[in-house]
Amino acid sequence: MLIISDVHGNWPALRAVLAAEPQFDQILCLGDLVNYGPMPVECVAWARDAFASGIFLQGNHDRALGLNTDPHCSTAYTALAAATQKFIEPMLAPELKQFLAGLKPLHRFQLQGAKCVACHACPKDPLYGYLPETAAVSLWESEVVTAGLPNVLFLGHTHLPMNTRFLKVLLVNPGSVGQPKDGDPRAAYAVWRDCEVTLHRVAYDVEETIRAYSGLGLEPHIEHTLCEVLRTGGNLPAEHFQPSKPQPTHG
Repeated sequence: MLIISDVHGNWPALRAVLAAEPQFDQILCLGDLVNYGPMPVECVAWARDAFASGIFLQGNHDRALGLNTDPHCSTAYTALAAATQKFIEPMLAPELKQFLAGLKPLHRFQLQGAKCVACHACPKDPLYGYLPETAAVSLWESEVVTAGLPNVLFLGHTHLPMNTRFLKVLLVNPGSVGQPKDGDPRAAYAVWRDCEVTLHRVAYDVEETIRAYSGLGLEPHIEHTLCEVLRTGGNLPAEHFQPSKPQPTHG
């Protein structure tokens, strides 16, 4: 099984992942096909066509684009999300919006005898909760208990890869295909093979994605920030921040 998350309209990155793993006929997508990236149509159309051969979850940005709502981003990303949502919304045909709106943010399933729970964010708040690997042990304990102590808990949303265990539960976050935030600009994903999970990276043409922004009509400072995030693997330019206490950089 190919495990992906947080594509964010980055078709060249998704295309590179699919080319790197052509042998998989089952896909687990943990949500956020859209927003931030300039090529949402290709990403959503691919997911719609692949829907029958996998499990596709709804992320907060999928819901926002599908239902014209607020994605409830962290302060650091609010302006970026609002600006790109405004320009991306007209690109999506009604049937693609309906596809996004109809997805669910949490799914329970069996995989090779393993009891699995998958969600976009975390079990207690499948759309919006933010739980990185460095979160307090008590928070992780509460989340895995809420999930029902499955054998495997798949999560996305943080854009940070994770493959660890807690209370005998395997915790897997494949990282972000389209907008990594761990300092590595390569597309991130994971693979399940014979009850083992491995994390992977693949390089893609970042500049192809950046060139696609030119037709959106975004304000220059928004486009500049989005391009820097892609080139650096998640670093927001210093001028993007207002003088205030640090904010979590989840999207």
